[in-house]
Amino acid sequence: MTYVHMTGEELSAARKAFGLSGAEFARVFDVSERTVRGWEAGRRDRNSEPVVVPRPIAVLVRLALKHASVRRELGIPPVKPGATASEL
Repeated sequence: MTYVHMTGEELSAARKAFGLSGAEFARVFDVSERTVRGWEAGRRDRNSEPVVVPRPIAVLVRLALKHASVRRELGIPPVKPGATASEL
């Protein structure tokens, strides 16, 4: 199994490439806006472990960056011109 790592910085860049606010991104991926802010800020949990972007979210975000059909299925508008997955 391949580990898919996504930093908060990468998640933020992807969200911006999609043209979504934190609240809109949260709705698309069915999480709270606070959770999205935590991922993007690299917050730590109660045990001082870094909060990581869950693998399913990271996989979907990367697929959505590459494939318009995935964006359509998730209800994400087309990626802004010039914003590509290779930038991440």
